[in-house]
Amino acid sequence: MNLKISYFDNNLSFNNESIQVIEIENKKMFYRLISDLVLLKNGEKLNELYFFDDKNEELNIGSRVEVYVDFFQIDLNSKKNISALTKKISSNLTDIEKDELFNSFKKLYKSFNRILNEFELPIVINDNLIIEDILKLFKISFKASNDLLDNLLLLIEIEKSLNLNEILFFINLKQYLNKDELEELYKYAIYNSIKIVLIDSQSYGATINYEKKLIIDNDLEEYVL
Repeated sequence: MNLKISYFDNNLSFNNESIQVIEIENKKMFYRLISDLVLLKNGEKLNELYFFDDKNEELNIGSRVEVYVDFFQIDLNSKKNISALTKKISSNLTDIEKDELFNSFKKLYKSFNRILNEFELPIVINDNLIIEDILKLFKISFKASNDLLDNLLLLIEIEKSLNLNEILFFINLKQYLNKDELEELYKYAIYNSIKIVLIDSQSYGATINYEKKLIIDNDLEEYVL
């Protein structure tokens, strides 16, 4: 998979062998790129950003792009994640297990409905639920850690298991992780075939293990490492 950015001289290529890093010293260029990625994530069709395969055919993956900016509030339990998790659990249940859940719900419904009938109010509860609705009652969630790297590794696992996105963009992540932590994240993403891109608002110089890097300086000169 490749990405053409109209205001870059170089195209970006993503694979399962290395991690693409973009370091942009020019603040206006950095802001422009992040703004465009957020628009893309939110469903906007942008002429400035063009994903294409090795046959130069366009890839329509705008809805399968995630951008992470705030690493203090990584939402592992977003509606998108929990919805996908619930559907996967449902698809893995046997017919017998589904019947058991429905029967248990019917018993709860009868008890609860009997209580509601004691109120002289027009209260209605929905008994026409699908299995995903019942699973939501369990409030299934992912347990986050107090450690950023642990949460990022869990994020990779979630992406691997649920197949949510084609590519993840991490903005200014290098401010929070050291070299060893970055390399651990890179290795884990590569091992699990999850494409990630780091975009930073400053240059960190030479590449580290598993990186391929595009540096754009203040004068918009581009350097590929």
